[in-house]
Amino acid sequence: MRKISNLELKEQFTNEFLRSGGLETIRDVQLLEDLINYNRNDLSTVTPRLNAFMLAILGSQMTPPYFSDEHISDYDSFLQKSYLFDQEKIDTEDDFDKLYDKLKEQDSMLFRGQREARWRLYSTLQRFWIWDKHKENGKDYLNYLNSIVSSGISNHSDTIKGILEENHIDVVNDIAVLGFLQHHGTPTPLLDWTYSFQNALFFGTDNIEPNPGMKEIDNYFSVYYLQEDDFGQGGMRKIISDSLKSVGDDLKLAFMKKIAKDEDDFEKMKKHFEERSFFDEKRVKGSGLISHMTKMQNLINIPVTYFSDSESDSQLIFSLSNSNNIKNQKGVFTWNAEPSKPLEMVGNEQYDKSRSESDPEDYRFSGCYNINKNLVPYILEKLKADGITKEFIYPDSEINTWNIYEKWKNAST
Repeated sequence: MRKISNLELKEQFTNEFLRSGGLETIRDVQLLEDLINYNRNDLSTVTPRLNAFMLAILGSQMTPPYFSDEHISDYDSFLQKSYLFDQEKIDTEDDFDKLYDKLKEQDSMLFRGQREARWRLYSTLQRFWIWDKHKENGKDYLNYLNSIVSSGISNHSDTIKGILEENHIDVVNDIAVLGFLQHHGTPTPLLDWTYSFQNALFFGTDNIEPNPGMKEIDNYFSVYYLQEDDFGQGGMRKIISDSLKSVGDDLKLAFMKKIAKDEDDFEKMKKHFEERSFFDEKRVKGSGLISHMTKMQNLINIPVTYFSDSESDSQLIFSLSNSNNIKNQKGVFTWNAEPSKPLEMVGNEQYDKSRSESDPEDYRFSGCYNINKNLVPYILEKLKADGITKEFIYPDSEINTWNIYEKWKNAST
């Protein structure tokens, strides 16, 4: 008996292609006739021409979306999305309840909700950078970042300081200002994540549209998740701490060489002070170090990282809780220095650059729950019962900083 590999997938993606306007693009009369005569229960109707056509469509889903720095790209299917994310589909209330009960008390994972499963992890700035054609018009990305930080400090530093319990030199560092602007309407390179699965669900369902699309992926929204431990080595606190240690070790060795009597004395001193830090992190807070390290001209050289103030006993604090929105949302920010590449793409590239021979090749940036939109009313009732409402998520909804972007765009045009 004749067998055709992956026929079910071929049929699914061919149907999606045809229903999404692909039919109008076919000029081959014989192929159109083969499509009309196709019968899934009769393999003889799968002609070589039709099989080749379906194979080509399936093949287009077996690589990540085409990237261009002039266009926003989406995922066409869960198969295409699987090359960058570990995925699980949630289609029933029972499956959702199990997931909800498992994750609602989690506090060591980063979550992000998006109301369309097909969307890539673009920041708001990346979307507007592409939509408004800033690269084509010769705009400078770093100039924009410095400009909005400057405007944020000029217009909102008093508000930022007023919300924070502490006031010191580091409160209005660049990343704290960007975080404030991000939560109040200005496009920034930050992407919002949260320690709360419930909050991520809210963001994934907020203003969602049923949108029963022509493709399977259109009927789902997504909640992404990262284990903080897995991302921890790339966290900004770790980067700064390692930098302090590296600089401290260099200074420490130079100092010991200067005072050592001879080489033997130097080796003894080096061994004795090997585990001792030259810098005391307890004295970092308020020193201006955070303000310096988070300058845009420094961050632009770090492809991807994240910012969190979750470790309350750490002296490396970024003053992120400068908005009541951020506080209630348990906000965390990922940083992406690229003007147009989505976060998962940059993460994948960085993994490939740093991967050792023993590391696996099939890297996935994060996990992802794709949740059926039919469950949204059920989910919203569950969230409401637990106090996760629009009023809770957006207590400072009257503050809007969109005009900062508009002012820069108009001034630079």
